[in-house]
Amino acid sequence: MSSMKPSGRGRAEAHGWITRREGQSGARAGLAACLVGLLLACASTPAGPPFRPESPPPPHRGRIYVYRADDQVSLARVRVDLDGREVGRLAHGEYETVEVSAGPHRLRAGLRGALLLAWGWNEHPLRLAPGETAYFRISVRLSEHTAPPSAAGSSSLDIAGRGQGVASENVFIELRPEFAALEELRFATRRVE
Repeated sequence: MSSMKPSGRGRAEAHGWITRREGQSGARAGLAACLVGLLLACASTPAGPPFRPESPPPPHRGRIYVYRADDQVSLARVRVDLDGREVGRLAHGEYETVEVSAGPHRLRAGLRGALLLAWGWNEHPLRLAPGETAYFRISVRLSEHTAPPSAAGSSSLDIAGRGQGVASENVFIELRPEFAALEELRFATRRVE
């Protein structure tokens, strides 16, 4: 009886060894699992305290709630300014509230693009009556527009369920009725630095 040594893959299987190819695909799978875990951690619910309504403002002041609720979750943080001062950078599911003087104000929210150039900004002028509380929903939405022709032809992007175009994230600011805002805020957490 001759003893034949298995060669190549058969030998590795006979001894329970991992071949180079199997090791590489295992490393790739491990790397992919780590990346997915990292993305899920980034997309998880923010870690601040859960929503709790503040006491009503004094009769000569007003209160503004600004909260982030996206239809499709975006990992981008939105910078929110009120009258030129930064209120904070909100992730999906976060909120902030400020007490302000009654009267006119300007709420501004937006994203930053490449090289810190602003894009996706929106503004909302408002006037608060004495003792009033206003609720503003900030949302980031993916939208499509027709791609301008380029020197090399037309640059385009396929978006499921839509025609050819270029996608961009846009920031929306909506004044919400109190009952709707409180329902959306039930799952929000306070912004943390």
